[in-house]
Amino acid sequence: MIGAGAAGLAAARRLAEAGARVDLLEARDRIGGRIHTRRREGWPVPIELGAEFVHGRPPETFRIVREAGLLMDRLPDSHALLVRGRIRESGEFFDRMMRVTSRMRSRGPDRSVADFLAGQKKLGSDLRAYFRSFVEGYHAAPLEKASERALSTAGEGPPEPGENDQFRIVDGYDRLAEWLLAKAGKEVTLRLSRVVERIEWKRGRVSVEVRRASGGPTERVEAKKAIVAVPLSALKAPRGAPGGVRFDPEIPEKSLAVSKLETGDAAKVVFLFRERFWEEEGLLAGCEDRFDFNFLHSRRPPFPTWWTAAPAEVPMLTGWTGGPSAEKLLAESDATIARVALESLARLLGIPLRPLRSLLEECHTHNWRTDPFSRGAYSFTGVGGVSAHRALSRPIAGTLFFAGEATDPDQSGTVAGALASGDRAARELLGPG
Repeated sequence: MIGAGAAGLAAARRLAEAGARVDLLEARDRIGGRIHTRRREGWPVPIELGAEFVHGRPPETFRIVREAGLLMDRLPDSHALLVRGRIRESGEFFDRMMRVTSRMRSRGPDRSVADFLAGQKKLGSDLRAYFRSFVEGYHAAPLEKASERALSTAGEGPPEPGENDQFRIVDGYDRLAEWLLAKAGKEVTLRLSRVVERIEWKRGRVSVEVRRASGGPTERVEAKKAIVAVPLSALKAPRGAPGGVRFDPEIPEKSLAVSKLETGDAAKVVFLFRERFWEEEGLLAGCEDRFDFNFLHSRRPPFPTWWTAAPAEVPMLTGWTGGPSAEKLLAESDATIARVALESLARLLGIPLRPLRSLLEECHTHNWRTDPFSRGAYSFTGVGGVSAHRALSRPIAGTLFFAGEATDPDQSGTVAGALASGDRAARELLGPG
């Protein structure tokens, strides 16, 4: 098993329950992959630097949460939109976005979201701008690369009840990862800080070339079968790049699938303040629902989206930007990213920077783009790539099996998709019965 993120852990648990012995190789010095939870002594809630939300009600995630006895909060459906300098309160943000995606083509030749929008002459300027921000932020996708067909909801009708609900695991997303590993038990041998560089394979035999993260000679791990549960970016990385994984012999059908999928960029900054100042001063102070504030969406770069820890009453704000804006910003240092985020927040709320800075206790961020084992945030479908997720997921010669959020055609880019893919890959490896 290669990769101890959500997909790899889900697969390892499933295999262990079936009695299989599993060597679990992980390049990082921790499990969880792009789940990265940080805790601060004396701070009432965990700080999520990677995955944070449970989108909708995915059965894969809810089943684990229930079995593990984890507590989840349902987030308030409160989305404040900044329109022409004024706050417009809305609990129908995703419904607004569906007004656009329902116009997209779901069949026939694919094209970019940018090309789609260029033909929508009657689309209002505000909705057009927010949809652009939605694609770049929520999907972390540049409009010129994102697939129209992949985002289309044409003919789907209104969302099912609860489909747009959002949740947060109260004690941290890492508790889910820890529980999966614990359930796998002694059947799984976890090897951290093991960087897989090459996978030699033939039917019925796999030899994995591994190097310790600290350096030194390579090691070899032998198996009859292997599940590859690494991020898409590890498969797309140039030969010899840190964190890149290559196959020997190469697998042309996987290379083709990978070429149709992309890894998006996102920058996330978590600010811890001494008090919930936004309730008493600045742009939000005059809002009737200011005490229920959850998400704030604007058209103002570089950080157009912010959210609180709601429903928890904590003086914490998280800034988010994705797509081209994030790509440019992530070339800077963490300190610069934090400074830019705080300046963006001050402008957005109409609060002078100096008093805002005086209220700041701590700032937390993680640059997933420069992280060699992620090389970006999460996957999105490129133009012409609607079938690429399934192609990437297909087993090879009954020997190599593939998992990870990019291999799930229905929930790519999410932890739920990663969990589902891990279960699917484990079932494929175990075979009928």
